[in-house]
Amino acid sequence: MGQFDGQPSMRWSLQGVTEEGDEAWLIRGIARKLYRCPGCHGDIEVGDEHTIVQYVRKLGGTDHHHWHRRCAEEILIPELWELRKVPAGESSQAKLERRGRVPAGRRRRTRRR
Repeated sequence: MGQFDGQPSMRWSLQGVTEEGDEAWLIRGIARKLYRCPGCHGDIEVGDEHTIVQYVRKLGGTDHHHWHRRCAEEILIPELWELRKVPAGESSQAKLERRGRVPAGRRRRTRRR
């Protein structure tokens, strides 16, 4: 098993629930500028592969943070509940922002095929 098995990839993102009940979507990203990881407070350099965590708040709204892949694996992922793989297309920024415009109690469930 590789060190990043279960991490987001080109085809798969991860979706889980935080302790507060917010959705956390883990998406694979390539840094286009310098970011600071909230896990270790280290720099994520331009061009580094990393994990973008997009939060969809249950009261509405979204925000995101850029994590080192290892920090996300060691710190963030163990804290998430109901973690599951989802196709990367479901975690596009536009789709997640649309979800954030509607509070959780008002969201429609999507039908699985």
